[in-house]
Amino acid sequence: MKREELIELLARRSGSSWELYEKRAHSRESRSTADGATVCERREEGWAARFWESGAGRFAAASSLERLAAAIRSAAALPGAPGPAPEWPEAASAPSPAPPEPGEPPREVFEALARELAAESRGEAVLSELTLRRGCVTERIANGKGGDAALASERLDGVALAVGRRGAAACEARLVFRAEGSLDVPALARRLADRATLPLSDRATPFPRGAWLLDPSVAAALLSALAPLFTADSLPPWVSRSRFASSLVTLVDDATADAAFDGEGVPSRRCVLVTDGRFRARLHDLASARRLGAKPTGHGARPSYRRPPAAAPRRLFFETAAGKAPLEILASVSRGLFAAAPTAPVRVDPAADRFCLEFTGVAIVGGRAQGPIAGARATGRISELLHRIAAVGTDRQFFPMPDPVGAPTVLVERCAFD
Repeated sequence: MKREELIELLARRSGSSWELYEKRAHSRESRSTADGATVCERREEGWAARFWESGAGRFAAASSLERLAAAIRSAAALPGAPGPAPEWPEAASAPSPAPPEPGEPPREVFEALARELAAESRGEAVLSELTLRRGCVTERIANGKGGDAALASERLDGVALAVGRRGAAACEARLVFRAEGSLDVPALARRLADRATLPLSDRATPFPRGAWLLDPSVAAALLSALAPLFTADSLPPWVSRSRFASSLVTLVDDATADAAFDGEGVPSRRCVLVTDGRFRARLHDLASARRLGAKPTGHGARPSYRRPPAAAPRRLFFETAAGKAPLEILASVSRGLFAAAPTAPVRVDPAADRFCLEFTGVAIVGGRAQGPIAGARATGRISELLHRIAAVGTDRQFFPMPDPVGAPTVLVERCAFD
């Protein structure tokens, strides 16, 4: 079956109330250990369709056009979700870009990262495995209103495994990362060393409350956990638009440098969500925009072709134009804990205004590190946490969660620990 034939099938069933999504991905992956390296190659093709028939929306997905045609017929025989079709974007037609070929993953990184890790950990951590993947993806989104958007992207990401040992104690650490440009091997080594060696400390949390200094990776994990607030149809009662967070907090979602369109063919744009601590805007896909009478913001995200798009951040980050140097922030801490790495997924309950974050880190007294702590837990109200942000750094970094989330060093002036 040809693409044009499938479009005719959708048009016969739905008139102009349809959308066709296609995806092709190609990646090369290397897995390296001290004994050598292996390389594999992966290809993926996926198709998905959303269409409205008899006043109800339906979704079908498959790995080929022929299977998608069968899936559409099966979906049409099932009860659909009642409601109007989205206001499809009428973007100018764009020819599908030629699929780029992914280059080989850099195989020499294993030895460089192993050396840096040994130096950062003073010989207490050993790199056991490194997987690097370089891939490229092409996508095309067409709809019954004439919209036809094409995207092409490339990515280098990976997973590093290390083992830390101190006496009879051992700890295995896993670090998932994505390169924003070239790989920053020293930065990867520092994060991996912290994850592999800090849990080996026999020191517990030295005090029940104090300042809380967050490494960029921890601050990004916390921001990612709070991201659903910006796509919710309604906000919890504790959210005040005029005083959502500290006046030092500005949050932005801007994926314009990554892709010209979102997963529904809506143009990407910069969205300022919080400025000076005030809640300014939410993120919308086509469905939520129509449901709430708002304009789509270009945040229809597709984690997989097998699932319909949904509103989600695409590149969420702290704006740090007025940030402070991390060492200056550290020097301002009279007593507190530095969270170097999360040890479990961040838990948040927006309805109850509660959060819990488990981490390993370092005790701080008088602006100086006093030694590692094996593990700690910070708990409290989300509203108080946001209002108590006392400083943001200038060292913003982006982390895959799975889409990029950017955060700098963040200081919370007061928090409870156990």
